[in-house]
Amino acid sequence: MQEQVAILRALMTVDERLRALHHRRAAQATERERQRTDVNLVAHELAQEEARLQAAEKRHRDAEREVETCRSQKAEFQKKLSAVKTNVEFHALLKEISAAEERAREWEDVILEAMELEEATRATASRVKAELDAKEAAAARAGEELDAAAEAARSEQAQLETQRTELLAQLNAATRARYERLLAAKGDSAIVAVLDASCGGCHYQLPPQMVNEVRSGRRLMTCEGCGRILVWPDEG
Repeated sequence: MQEQVAILRALMTVDERLRALHHRRAAQATERERQRTDVNLVAHELAQEEARLQAAEKRHRDAEREVETCRSQKAEFQKKLSAVKTNVEFHALLKEISAAEERAREWEDVILEAMELEEATRATASRVKAELDAKEAAAARAGEELDAAAEAARSEQAQLETQRTELLAQLNAATRARYERLLAAKGDSAIVAVLDASCGGCHYQLPPQMVNEVRSGRRLMTCEGCGRILVWPDEG
């Protein structure tokens, strides 16, 4: 039985390493997702700024067309002045000319506002683009590091899985079944060391006779509190 206990100890170590490896790979996946989220957020911000810029440029172009229309209308009204025959017609044309000039000034104000918005938006977009470039570069570097770490983790996992299979094969059927059942039920460790005459898993106080049995290693002992397999602390 001491040989079986030694195998169980080795198996416990392998499973602990596999568990730690699982957490490490999960952390790597989380970090990869965080990098993608950071890049996507800045990319979204840049897209918004570019949309604002396009809207401002369109507003600018539309206003310029409106100014040209107002100027053309003013020119047409001015041509008609020499042909009018009554004061009423003359003053009506002057009113139309004045209105066209007023509309042109209003659209010129729109052009100035659009130009100011374009300048501010271009500056913001340039800043955000630089930030995006930096984050994409950082994400690329991090991605390479994470890829290398993931490959190392896969290699280590494969080695550990092989060791685990070999160790399980060395256990008798009853012990192997008990170990796997406990591991599935507890979710962490099926084997715990006795610490200060208590179960290292649930801290259940163990009877002296059971402590002695665990110390001797002559037979497999399980905790009456949680059912985990008990081993004596590794003195090495």
